[in-house]
Amino acid sequence: MNDRKRKMMLDGISEVLRDMESRYSAVRLEGGILNLIYIRYKKAYEIIKDKRENEKIIDIDGGVRAYLDSYSDWDNPLLSKMDYVEDLYSKYIRKR
Repeated sequence: MNDRKRKMMLDGISEVLRDMESRYSAVRLEGGILNLIYIRYKKAYEIIKDKRENEKIIDIDGGVRAYLDSYSDWDNPLLSKMDYVEDLYSKYIRKR
């Protein structure tokens, strides 16, 4: 992945993490599906930041679906941010 694509991924993931941290309490982020999504995005950020996406599995695909299956909150702006990151993931990483 080139530096421009890497920056796009990192910026998108950072936006999702910031949104989650501001929207939900630390207690809510420590359990359930929110924790699973949050941890996966944090791990993906570290893997991409360290340029290890070719050797590590990034497991963020399906986060939007998992969130909706648990909360059915279609109007949550977090979902569009997550969808954007999942699209970037599909284009730049999973596609290889």
